[in-house]
Amino acid sequence: MIDMTENDFGVILRPVLPDGEEWEGDVQVSVFSNLMPKVDDETHAQLMFLAYKLAAMVQYCTDNPDFDDVISDYATEMVDDLGLVDPDSYEIESSTSRVTSREGNVITLDFNTKCEGEG
Repeated sequence: MIDMTENDFGVILRPVLPDGEEWEGDVQVSVFSNLMPKVDDETHAQLMFLAYKLAAMVQYCTDNPDFDDVISDYATEMVDDLGLVDPDSYEIESSTSRVTSREGNVITLDFNTKCEGEG
């Protein structure tokens, strides 16, 4: 777990898990900020906008497959360089996500990697 401070912002990815079923690729993307008592309103707004930009990347990559390939390659290299996971233990595929619903600042996306019409 990450130790949160009063000055933290973040993007939360919450998998949508139907009752008793395995994850099928849906995820809710949310943005949050903590209290931030030592930060003025303008700074808070700028940091919130940065968090929203990060959250928007999921759908942007879906809408722009060439960009998705570039950012996926960059992220793969970064993860490998940092030694966060064994490069042979994962396979990164282009996102096929879709917005399935929006409610307030929560967007539900479908990351199901099966092609449409595939059984």
